[in-house]
Amino acid sequence: MTAPAAAKAASSPQAGYIWFVVAALSLVNMVSYVERQILTLLFAPIKRDFQLTDTEVSLLAGAAFVIFFVVFGLFFGRLADRRNRKHIILIGALFWSMATTACGLAQNFLQLFLARISVGIGEASLNPSALSILTDTFPRERLTRAISIYTGSQYVGAGLALVVGGLAIHFVAMLPPVDLPGVGVLRPWQLTFVFVGLGGLLFAIPALFIREPARKGLAPEPSADEKAARRSQFAAFFGANRRMLICHFAGFSLSSMLGFGSAAWMPTFFMRVHGWAAQDIGYVYGGIMAVMGLTGALVGGRLAEWLEEKRGVKDVYFLMPMVTMSANMVLLIGAVLSPSDEVALGLLTLSTFIGTLPLSLIAGSLQMVAPNQLRGQLSASFSFVANVLGVASGPTVVALITDYVYRDEHAVGLSLATASVIVTPVVVTILAIGRAGLRDSLARAAALHAAPQGA
Repeated sequence: MTAPAAAKAASSPQAGYIWFVVAALSLVNMVSYVERQILTLLFAPIKRDFQLTDTEVSLLAGAAFVIFFVVFGLFFGRLADRRNRKHIILIGALFWSMATTACGLAQNFLQLFLARISVGIGEASLNPSALSILTDTFPRERLTRAISIYTGSQYVGAGLALVVGGLAIHFVAMLPPVDLPGVGVLRPWQLTFVFVGLGGLLFAIPALFIREPARKGLAPEPSADEKAARRSQFAAFFGANRRMLICHFAGFSLSSMLGFGSAAWMPTFFMRVHGWAAQDIGYVYGGIMAVMGLTGALVGGRLAEWLEEKRGVKDVYFLMPMVTMSANMVLLIGAVLSPSDEVALGLLTLSTFIGTLPLSLIAGSLQMVAPNQLRGQLSASFSFVANVLGVASGPTVVALITDYVYRDEHAVGLSLATASVIVTPVVVTILAIGRAGLRDSLARAAALHAAPQGA
């Protein structure tokens, strides 16, 4: 596209619509993370009221959510490759919001565990469909930018979960007791879940106005004889790109373990070690995550585009995360070992920005290499692995180190540092091994897009 043509396209009504699609999907993604992460600010009262250990309460943040999130994610991935993706997202948003509300009605650990499972089922519908819609809506040269906004919204959501949680804790403390027939008197943390679950539905309204896009980048369909004679299309694609995909799945899944473990326990670290009140750390750390997380994702998306297009760094999808993870290990250790809460927050601010620079590249690299009819399945497959190794285990790994290695709940900062020192070098090594495979996979994908459709 020539410069005048690009300028005309950027100012066209269609350009305005495609950025509306990003905004609408980002709002839904943001709310999903609010409803997913709000639990982390409520660890202390839940632990107290249900008489739980750190390990048990970590299961609510990790394993309870992931158990069916990953299973249904594979189902929704296949569905996104064949059915109306907007409808999948809207139905899922309604379901997970009602499940979050149900968390506030739980009267024991088992009921809360089951409600968290239901949140996971609903949220499994979002990413495969949303990423597929963005890939079919945006031209390739602007896709990384669009995905950086979408993925950055999850940090806004995670940050807002703490801010909204802090506000809700303050607000419900001023309310008279709420007694529901058949449920009983709701505790303040339960009312927080109810407010967040019902309120989140409002943010899904813009997604009603998204149009289902035409599918682009379809791989040639095999003949009936070819279908009978060879492995499935997905298995064949995975086999041809196995070096890139295995390193991608393994490296980024392990990195998510650190990310979710840190996000789950950092508020508790400040409460236990530095004596902060729950609502105060919610406002401050939540604001850091929302602002710096989104900023890092946006800057990282543009930086990746520049490195790839202007500097010819084709493996930027793996190279940038290798650099940022190494830097983040140093920053995290400094933060949790600092005797000053102000220094710790300053280091965490920088760490959040650096850590989110490659955020869009994790999802973007998969969308770049996959043909259209496999994008949802590939996203869901990665989500399966990443959530089992990351979301499910991250909070629990930190809790296990605290409970059984240091045997002191005030050592949660040391647990975070220990996990980082062990996992980070492994992730960097895996991604380094995968760089050559990434370049090969991108070259194959470029050849597919250059081929006439239907050939």
